[in-house]
Amino acid sequence: MEAGAADLSTMDGLLEDAQGLLETATDAVQAGVGTGDWAVFIGPEGGVQMIAGSESSLESLAWSRGARSAWRVSRQGARVRVEGAKGDRRCMLESAARDGVVRRLLGDVRLYEVGD
Repeated sequence: MEAGAADLSTMDGLLEDAQGLLETATDAVQAGVGTGDWAVFIGPEGGVQMIAGSESSLESLAWSRGARSAWRVSRQGARVRVEGAKGDRRCMLESAARDGVVRRLLGDVRLYEVGD
C-alpha cells in the first residue's frame, strides 16, 4: 500500500468515528438528554474509555492514557462539536443542535393529554 493510501484510510477512520459521535450527541440533544462534555479514547489495547467533564486538553488526556485515538464531544450553546485526534491527524465537526428549533416551533403546544 502506498503511503498516501495509508494516510487516507487513517483519516477516513478518524472522520467516520467523529461523525458517528456527532450524530449520537446531536440525537441525545434532540431527545432532551443533557450531553455535557465527554472525552472518548481508544486505548492501546483497543478498549474504549470515556471521561465526563474533563477540562484538560485532548492531546494531554490522550497521551496520559496511551490512547491511539481520541475525541472530545462538547455542546456550546446550540451547537454540538466533536474534535478528533489520531496520531498527527486532527479533525473537527460541528452541528447545530436541533432541540431549540423544535421548541420554538412547538412552543407550549400539548403533545398529548391524559384523560380520566
